[in-house]
Amino acid sequence: MKIKNIFAALCLFSSMSAAAAFPADKPINLVVPYPPGGAVDPIARLYAEKISDNWGVPVVVLNRPGAGTTIGMNQVARADPDGHTVILATASITSNAPLYKTLPYDTLNDFTYLSMAGIIPLAIAANPNTPVNTLDELVSALKEKPDSLSWSSSGNGSIIHLGGELFESLAGVEMMHVPYKGSGPSVMAGVAGEVDMSFDSVFLMRPQAEAGKLKFIAVASQERVASLPDVPAIAEKYPGYFVTSWVGFMGPANMPKDATEAWAKEIARISALPEIKDKLGTMGVEATSNTPEEFSAFVESEIKKWEKVMVEANIPQLE
Repeated sequence: MKIKNIFAALCLFSSMSAAAAFPADKPINLVVPYPPGGAVDPIARLYAEKISDNWGVPVVVLNRPGAGTTIGMNQVARADPDGHTVILATASITSNAPLYKTLPYDTLNDFTYLSMAGIIPLAIAANPNTPVNTLDELVSALKEKPDSLSWSSSGNGSIIHLGGELFESLAGVEMMHVPYKGSGPSVMAGVAGEVDMSFDSVFLMRPQAEAGKLKFIAVASQERVASLPDVPAIAEKYPGYFVTSWVGFMGPANMPKDATEAWAKEIARISALPEIKDKLGTMGVEATSNTPEEFSAFVESEIKKWEKVMVEANIPQLE
């Protein structure tokens, strides 16, 4: 009888342990490859709070900025793959892969893709004095006189820079690219008239447009943005054009299946919450989610796309 009781207890303990395999009773580290107070940091903290409430463990946000997100990415690539260290990565990983000759990690093979969390629509907006008001007028002006209009980006090799190069390629036009150190200076360059146009997030440019300091020409998403229904998508004129910034959760390679599935389900749950949709919406972010397989395939396709753009635009790789 005692042996049966001991056996039953062991089975119960084993089943309880298996059920509670993830998350374990220890803190989760959420790495943010940007400084506190930036655009990505508050998104991470929104999800961290919800994850902590649901899983009953602390979620510690660790800001690890620098080197175009590679410092934070490398930290997670080298972390224990038990599911307790993840990163809120951004679209920059898809441009960094072809941009840098060497990276301290393999973007596709050194990570476990969990789920996207948010999409950040991008757009082209012009200074009010720029003599174009529509996408057709922009293309016509550039075809008539190449390089007659200038545009700003957040930096050479950034997703925004490559997005502008892709537009030039599809439209068969040439613009004068002026790189700035970050999105803030780039947008303000458009406001000040230092450049004719700025290419950046709808979130950053909409307040300037509402104040009459910028005018939207087109959005870079596949479809029109709900908050800007009268602004056409570039894809309406040039099918296949799609440039967006995004955030998504990734962990080290070889995470256990239960941890990967738990993370994917949790991100999907949080992204579907009306409260999160509303809060992210005020930040210019569209809450979303997908499966680990879909996320990984998307990143791979984006890397190939930007690699092709870089070759065609003769953008040199960085050391």
